[in-house]
Amino acid sequence: MSGAGKETTPLRAVDGWQLPRRAAADPYVASVPEAPSLLGISKDLAYDLARRGELPGAFQLGRRWLVSLIRLRAAVHGAEDDRAQDVG
Repeated sequence: MSGAGKETTPLRAVDGWQLPRRAAADPYVASVPEAPSLLGISKDLAYDLARRGELPGAFQLGRRWLVSLIRLRAAVHGAEDDRAQDVG
């Protein structure tokens, strides 16, 4: 088996987003390590953005960082709408 020791997380579509199965169980909240799979960024960048307050919907619960997927989706779709208006 190639990639021994590396565990891949199966993805599942929820509202058009490919979410890791654990995040798909609660489609409203994901952990910061799961957010990069949604945004196409690295885990380190996601944590850095969360700490700086620049990851939409990110909040800290104890020592754990989570992301409100509702806020993240709104920010992503808002950015897409802004780009569409700039082009059109």
